[in-house]
Order: sequence, then structure tokens, then C-alpha cells
Amino acid sequence: MDTALESQALARKDRLAKLRSLKRKQEEHDAIGSEAAQETEAGEVSTIVLSGRNYDVQTKAPRLGFDTAPSDNQETLESRAENIAAEARIALKDEEEAGLAIDLLSLQPKKPNWDLKRDVDQKLSRLDLMTNNAIARILHNSILQAKAGAAHNDENLAELVRQREDEEANMAESDVM
Repeated sequence: MDTALESQALARKDRLAKLRSLKRKQEEHDAIGSEAAQETEAGEVSTIVLSGRNYDVQTKAPRLGFDTAPSDNQETLESRAENIAAEARIALKDEEEAGLAIDLLSLQPKKPNWDLKRDVDQKLSRLDLMTNNAIARILHNSILQAKAGAAHNDENLAELVRQREDEEANMAESDVM
């Protein structure tokens, strides 16, 4: 058991020693890289070649984005909307300059909701039928409850009358005695 622990400890020490040596080599490499960067600042040619998809070789600088917008030379919905809005603004200014009032009747359609009626009428006919059936069901249930309540009230009323008569009879007997 001790040998297993000792072997694990030795393996761990070896790994740590390798990591330390790698770290020292990296620090030495970073020092060399900083010297090369100082040389490029002085105007000398750099021996370090950078690569990667975010590095532009021609400008020797990182790429920050698109050179041209992806939507250049294409007509987009936003550009159409801007063009229409600009035309409307120009037309409005022309009308204001001419002093013409806007005719509200020419702006409104003759039947503003004709398309809504067309689409909704079929659905409303089904809903009207379902509504009428629901109302009939509710009325039928309320009538049945009213009849049951009336019958129950009649029974209760008859019991109350009997109880009252019994009480009066008991009072009359108690008065006699």
C-alpha cells in the first residue's frame, strides 16, 4: 500500500516538474516575442508571422468587421420603406406648399371592414348556433331548479305549518293545565 502511494506521489512530482519546465519555456518565448515586437516598432521586419481568420494580412491588423455591408447593392424591405416614407414626406410638403387640404373621404375606403366580414361571417354563424344552444341549456337548467325549489319550498312550508299548529296545541294544553 505504501508503494502505491509513493508511486503516485512520484508521478505527481514528475508532472509538476514538467509543467514548471513548460512554463519557463513559455516565459522565455514571450520575452523573445516582446523583443521582436520592439524591433518592428523600430522599423525592422518582423520574423513572427501571425495567422488566423481574424487577422488581415494586407493591412497587418485585426479584422474588425465587414469591409462592405452585406446588403449593399441589394434592395431590402427597409430601403423600400425608407424610399416610400421619403416620397410621402416630399408629397406632403408639396401639398402644404400648394395650400391644398387633405380630403379625408379620399383616404378612407368605401367599405373599411368588407374583408373582415367576409372571413368572420362563417365563423360567427357557427358561434351563434353554439351560443343559442348554450342559452337554451342554461334556461332549461334554471327552470328545472326553480321547479325543484318550488316543490321543496312547498314541502318545507307544509312542515312549518304543522310545526306551528303543534306548538299552538301544546301552548293551549299548557294554558289549560
